[in-house]
Amino acid sequence: ASPRASPTCWVVRPGSVMEVTKATPQNRNGDAQMESEGPPGAGVAHINQHGKEHFEGKLKCSWTPTKGRILRAEKTFMKGDVIFVESPLHIVQEQEKSSAFIKLKQMCNQNKDDWDYEPLWYWCAIQSLTKAQLKDAIPGCTGASPETQHNLLLLHHEEVTEPSKAAEHIVKEIAPGADANIVERLIQVWVLNCFEYSDDPQGYSTYFFSSFMSHSCFPNAVWHYDAADHVLRCRKDIKVGDEVCISYLPESGLLQPAPVRRMELHDTKRFWCDCERCAPGSVDSSRGLRCPKTPSCQGIVFAKTPVAGPAQDARLLPSQLAGVKCSGCGHEITKAEAGKLAAYEKKLKDIVDDYTKEEGKSIAMLEKDEQFIDQHFAQHGFADLAWEQFCSHYAAKRRLSDQRRLLERRCKFHEAAYPGLSGAHAWALEALGDSMRSGAKKGAVGAPANIEAARENYTEANKILRLMFGDDHEYVTDVDAKLVELDSSLS
Repeated sequence: ASPRASPTCWVVRPGSVMEVTKATPQNRNGDAQMESEGPPGAGVAHINQHGKEHFEGKLKCSWTPTKGRILRAEKTFMKGDVIFVESPLHIVQEQEKSSAFIKLKQMCNQNKDDWDYEPLWYWCAIQSLTKAQLKDAIPGCTGASPETQHNLLLLHHEEVTEPSKAAEHIVKEIAPGADANIVERLIQVWVLNCFEYSDDPQGYSTYFFSSFMSHSCFPNAVWHYDAADHVLRCRKDIKVGDEVCISYLPESGLLQPAPVRRMELHDTKRFWCDCERCAPGSVDSSRGLRCPKTPSCQGIVFAKTPVAGPAQDARLLPSQLAGVKCSGCGHEITKAEAGKLAAYEKKLKDIVDDYTKEEGKSIAMLEKDEQFIDQHFAQHGFADLAWEQFCSHYAAKRRLSDQRRLLERRCKFHEAAYPGLSGAHAWALEALGDSMRSGAKKGAVGAPANIEAARENYTEANKILRLMFGDDHEYVTDVDAKLVELDSSLS
């Protein structure tokens, strides 16, 4: 139903993280008072010198006990402002004709137990070695400058005491002039910090300054590509001293319940989020259910966010519902009721998974599943995922009124669950505009009203997208074109 994929640009894989630390609220005073340049290996002074030379010192790096390196604003920014534009630090692509790359792929296939990643990850490490380290290497290795390697190594400052077998194989068979510990560090740099650069040939890129921004589920910045460059924009007003945070999750992921977000971040980035939307015991605005006391109650039962620290999995636990009060009648949820509500959530997750795998659901099944959601859910991320699937099925059956109805519900959920600029909300608005426009054939009954509704949805979507991605981004220009087509259809 959504015309857009979320602009997640780094490679999401188990163990990946830009900075292996906890994400926390963007202006935690206790942490701010303890900030310093940290250990020498953190390179904070070098990072700040780089920021002054390339980005006019707009952001300042510091070290905190809980998060490691972070970036804080040295000036104010308003929504939509460009904070900085950064070119890649290093780009590495597959080279199918390179003797060294051919040899590497052969080694990966022959000793699979010793190689945890695909060949390109190791190729990135090899191509990050210096000319001196590549002396006597197999032909085809071009490497990197000492300055580039120095900056790359700063992206992963954890000590390596023992190289992996893969790193040892690379030194023995491909680059005998390199140190295995350095190769191991470079492998981790790419595994933890790389971004997708190209598909054919497949390639990855790394960025220096961008890699020191922490995550928040309510971020004040967002970045996108302009060709190969990173463009960082302000998505909510930033004051001097505020920490500048981005989301490590795609836009749609920010709308999911806190346990789901936290587990995804741990699986892909290796930390447990405790940002302001994940802080223990807070109201989870993406996990609201109907009050079980009486069907006539219009209140919402919002779950609490999980306790701090590790979780076993992404399950939505009854304990996060027990003891909370209905926003309407004030009824306090009992343990038994919490168990039933959590069971409804599990059933809804199963419904979403089923629709994701299977096409061609009948109208009767769609109506039955919709009724289940309406009966038990008021403001829930899983309901949004289900509605997204239902919209696709309704559209395939040309049930445009049903598709629009659910798109409208999705948009209302986005506004209620997420308080800031949301790309997912903008793309749902755009999809609603598309649906309205498709049913507005010239001369048809209701066509003028549908066209006006489409215009309103496109305009609102574009307002959000323009602030997040700028006037020239394809997300914006595509909606601009749809507005032009809408006007031409009336003439």
